[in-house]
Amino acid sequence: MAARFLEKNPITRLILPIYLPALIFAIGGGAVLPVLVLAALSVGFDEAGSSAAVGIFGFIAILISPIIGRVISRIGDRSALIGGSVIAFVALGGFLWTLQFPGTPTAQIVFVLSIVLLAIGANTWSLARQAYVAESVPAIWRARSLSTLGGMMRIGQLIGPLVATALLAVWALQSVFVINVVLVALALALIIAYVLPEPVGARESDRGPARRPTPRDERGTSERAVEHRSKLSTFILGFALNCLNVMRANRNVIVPLWGTFQGYEPTFVTATFAVTALFDTVMFVVSGSLMDQRGRHWALLPSLIFMPIGIIVMIVFTTPVGFVIGAAILGFGNGFGAGIVMTIGADLSPTTNRASFLGIWQSIVAIGTAAGPFVISGMTRLVDLRAGLWATVAIGVLGLIWSAALLPLAYRRLGTDLRGNRL
Repeated sequence: MAARFLEKNPITRLILPIYLPALIFAIGGGAVLPVLVLAALSVGFDEAGSSAAVGIFGFIAILISPIIGRVISRIGDRSALIGGSVIAFVALGGFLWTLQFPGTPTAQIVFVLSIVLLAIGANTWSLARQAYVAESVPAIWRARSLSTLGGMMRIGQLIGPLVATALLAVWALQSVFVINVVLVALALALIIAYVLPEPVGARESDRGPARRPTPRDERGTSERAVEHRSKLSTFILGFALNCLNVMRANRNVIVPLWGTFQGYEPTFVTATFAVTALFDTVMFVVSGSLMDQRGRHWALLPSLIFMPIGIIVMIVFTTPVGFVIGAAILGFGNGFGAGIVMTIGADLSPTTNRASFLGIWQSIVAIGTAAGPFVISGMTRLVDLRAGLWATVAIGVLGLIWSAALLPLAYRRLGTDLRGNRL
């Protein structure tokens, strides 16, 4: 019975090689990211300098992802995961060194370089495991497998800050980086032990590679048309997901800023944020099943519906209950989209040099993540915080209209239905 289940559910074969290491790696990252600002202050940066130094992390994804993708295509997913772990070790060692020698220009330079290396290591991990899963699982399981990967990352980001909080209550700031070294080592051990050099999956039964040539393509009569269709679909889907990523990035800003603006206690605000993270995390199973069984729009459109509604509830109902309900709806909406960026990227990617394309794709969709907080800060500076929230709502509604109108067209031009299966 167990063997038959494993045969029918290819996701279970990825527990030890991919999902468990991804969860462990995400717990370490979730523990370190919240304390990077504290570490920057300890090293000697002022408040503005600390924010700028940590902000580099997000922009590295835009700049470096295409290069990482090409490297992964050459060296393979397993080698890339090992290399990303080694880079993360070097970065964490750099942080620990700077905390031993704070207040010097050398320490500040090493701290910034360590942030760059940590971003490179994290993005290498992200792209390599995404490519491995996309190549290992048939298209009919693609969304569930990638949303499960997204779920592991979300669980890690939920547990990580709790680990950091517990460590800071007992030991010094360095302890958070030390525990991350241990977690990366554990994840690396699983990668070395279980990840195959070449992912073996049901490629023969992969009914949905988004850019598999048609008979006309095979005769060489429409290669240029196929390339044009792929570029157009990438633009359509990239714009939609950047709207979603603006809202996702701003969710991390809106809840604490609006709660503080309303005068709520910090403990109440952080507890509310934990509620949004909980709703966000538990939705990944539903999201993947909906995408595989009903189509990608069953994840993307609900995200772009519920997230603006959550913000509107917080703006209109200026009570603690309204704040909590709005934040919960916001997290619920974000959870609907678990794995949607990776799934659509896999749908778009070719069957050869997949990681190279995914690197470009990650760079494209990272624009919304990097730009989102500037929407809040810009509108707040020009008008007020409420205007920043309404601007975020407007971007979400624009993404909803755009996606509802053009998502089917983008997939038709790829020659697939909305579940990624060839027409």
